[in-house]
Amino acid sequence: MPASDATTLLQTRFAAPALQYLRADDNLRVTTYNALASVIVTVRARVLTADGTIEDVNDTQTPNTDRTAKTSITRTSAGWLLGGQVFVSSAAPLIGQTYVVVEIVRGESTAAIALQVLASGYVTSKQPLPFPMPMPESSLDGPGALRSIAGTTPAAGAEISETVPTGARWELLAFAALLTTAVAAANRIVQLTLDDGAAVYGRFSNQQNQAASLAWNYSWGEGLPLLNSGGLLVVHGTLPVNNGLGSGHRIRTSTTAIQAADQWSAVQYLVREFLEGA
Repeated sequence: MPASDATTLLQTRFAAPALQYLRADDNLRVTTYNALASVIVTVRARVLTADGTIEDVNDTQTPNTDRTAKTSITRTSAGWLLGGQVFVSSAAPLIGQTYVVVEIVRGESTAAIALQVLASGYVTSKQPLPFPMPMPESSLDGPGALRSIAGTTPAAGAEISETVPTGARWELLAFAALLTTAVAAANRIVQLTLDDGAAVYGRFSNQQNQAASLAWNYSWGEGLPLLNSGGLLVVHGTLPVNNGLGSGHRIRTSTTAIQAADQWSAVQYLVREFLEGA
């Protein structure tokens, strides 16, 4: 829009109707980070043009499902951006699974110049992200998405090993597994270890000796006390509160004197997942 048109409208109304003025070559860029299949996000906005018309903006994007960035450009007319929102219009992600960044950019190609962040935060089908918003949120803000995950059963004589996916950050809330020992005589002592993909930075032992031909349930949790429940064959261990595991970090067992026929099974754990993308 020519500068004279904008000046005329300002003089007529005495004040700008909105803080964000979009030139003819300005557009909205929507970037998503997502961990759920079949999600579609919709962006809607209203733009007041120089002739006093309010134009509606409506666009959609299908995010990637592997927590990597997906970017799309939503074209707008020249005028004042009165406001808008982004929301999930397909599927039902939890808070912590679909993160959105909305920006004003100049141009509409992959080389478009970012000018201003209008909003950032998690969206669901029931919780839209309005823009502009005064305080954009990091992808590590909020409660995260609770996920109960069935782990992989290792081969006999091998240890459990679970890896944080690329683009995710986990808080490990609880971890449980069953160790069935073979007839070979030995006292097995179990540790749960956390590492960065190579170096171990946390070891959490249950401090119990499991003899041959027994099936014991092991359970670790944030703030749990050490406990051997005897006849119930359940052993508790503790995890640090507010722990954080980055992409590629591993959750593993380390069993002293494990025998070739010993078997870990029934692996189940609860995590709070955040997206690391932004």
